[in-house]
Amino acid sequence: MKRTVLLLAGATALIFLPHTVLAEDVMGLFISLKLNDAKSYQQWHDASRPTFKAHNCVPLRSGKLAGGKGTLQWGASDHFSLMKCQTPVLSDLVDRGFINSLSAITDELNLTEGNLEILSDKRPPPNSEYLIKISYFNNLNSKARQKGLSKIESHAKKAENAWIDDAILQPRSAVGVIQPDNLTFLYYSKIGQGEQFRKSNPDLMNKIGSFNQAHLEHFIYLPAQLKNRGMK
Repeated sequence: MKRTVLLLAGATALIFLPHTVLAEDVMGLFISLKLNDAKSYQQWHDASRPTFKAHNCVPLRSGKLAGGKGTLQWGASDHFSLMKCQTPVLSDLVDRGFINSLSAITDELNLTEGNLEILSDKRPPPNSEYLIKISYFNNLNSKARQKGLSKIESHAKKAENAWIDDAILQPRSAVGVIQPDNLTFLYYSKIGQGEQFRKSNPDLMNKIGSFNQAHLEHFIYLPAQLKNRGMK
């Protein structure tokens, strides 16, 4: 528990940052759930594989979730998967009954689909501190939000031990949850780096906290342990 708290404290830096160069721009499907029966899930995965294949979907990131911190309640989901697809797949999964069948063998099932911007051309190290931020903007002042993000990005680029942006998902549809405005995926390359970053940059942490308070209706940081294959 102590390690998770420290990780989240360092994760306060996680925000949706402006970017200039994208490695890829495709569709993404984020799935989070509480996995009760690995065997049943594998059977579901095998049955749904042709549908995913038809949309040229491949796993991008997956692993275990370890709680969360923020103003948003995300239930007891303990596993996640981020799929990269060439075309939208969520409605097809719904029409073919795969979402109903998945909800019958899992709890806390949430799916979000949208434009996926892949920002890193490297796979995060196995022992990295991986983080997912789910955000709902209040949209009170979108121009001020973008200006604030630019200032934070400029500050962060000058800091040592900063996080690495992995991907951004801009949702277009959702099942099981009110559609978020943004999902951001990032990581620190090694354990303890997030805590060190937080301690070394208190001014930046304060700016990010003020940004969250001013521009986000709800948000949650989800720490994750990456796995090489599937939600097992």
